[in-house]
Amino acid sequence: MKKLTLLFLLITSFSFSQEIKYHNPNFDFKSGEHYYLFGNDVKFRKLPNLTSEVIDLLKIGTEILILEKTENKLNYNGIESPFYKVKYNNKVGYLLGGLISLEKKEFKNSKYFFTYKKIEDNYSIIIRHLNEKSELTENISILETYEFSIDIFDNKGIDNLENILFVNYLSEACGIDGGGIYFFKTESELKKVLEISQVSDAGIYWLEEKLIFPKDKDGIKGKIVYQKEIGNYEDEETNWIEIKKTSRELEWKNNDLFPKLEKEK
Repeated sequence: MKKLTLLFLLITSFSFSQEIKYHNPNFDFKSGEHYYLFGNDVKFRKLPNLTSEVIDLLKIGTEILILEKTENKLNYNGIESPFYKVKYNNKVGYLLGGLISLEKKEFKNSKYFFTYKKIEDNYSIIIRHLNEKSELTENISILETYEFSIDIFDNKGIDNLENILFVNYLSEACGIDGGGIYFFKTESELKKVLEISQVSDAGIYWLEEKLIFPKDKDGIKGKIVYQKEIGNYEDEETNWIEIKKTSRELEWKNNDLFPKLEKEK
C-alpha cells in the first residue's frame, strides 16, 4: 500500500489546483460556499418542490451561494438529492442538489462541470464541457471507484491536444482501485482515452499502471509511455517477490492512442 500511496500523491501533485477536492455520492454542498450549476435552464424556485413558482431559469455555470440544505428530496439520476436554499443575483430560492456541479474546472476557454449518475449499483460520472462559444457537450463514464478528485492539466507536450482531465480515484483500503480515467480534450470533443488501475492487497500482490507524458520526468518527445507493474509476494518469510514489468510507447494519432492496449486485470 505504501507504493500506491506514494504514486497517488505524485500524480495529484501535478494538478494545477492547489486545493484537492474529494467527491462521493453522499457529498453535501457546504453552507456559505459558492458553487456552479451543472444543469442548464435550471428552474430557480420559490419553494423546495417541483410545483413551486419559478423565479428564473439559470444557465449551466451560473454561480450560486449555498445557504442551507433542506429536508426535501427528489430522486435524480438514480440518486436521492436534496433541495438547497441558495442565493443568486440578490434573490433567494431553491435548487435541486443534483443540478449543482460538484466543482468547476477551467483551462483557457474550456469549462468543465461534474455530477454523479447511478444505475442499479453502478456509479458513473457525467462531465459537461462548455467552450468559448457556449457550446455544450457531455461525456458519461462508469466509475470503478465512486470516490475521486479531478485533476486538470495542459496538453503535457502532446500535439493536437488542448488539455487533459484525470478522474483520480481515491483508494483508502486494500483491494480498492486507486487508479483513474484519462480524458483528452481535442478541438472537437472530450474523449475518454484510458482507464488505469492501481490496486494492492497488503502482503499478497499489487498492480500499478501509469502514463508518462512528454513533459513529465523521463518523458519522450511525441510519445506517451504506458507502464505497468504486477508484483506478487510468494513467500514473506524469505522475502520472495516476483515482479512483472511492461512498458510501451504510444502515440496520439487521429484522435486516438496507438497501438491499442490489451489490458490485463
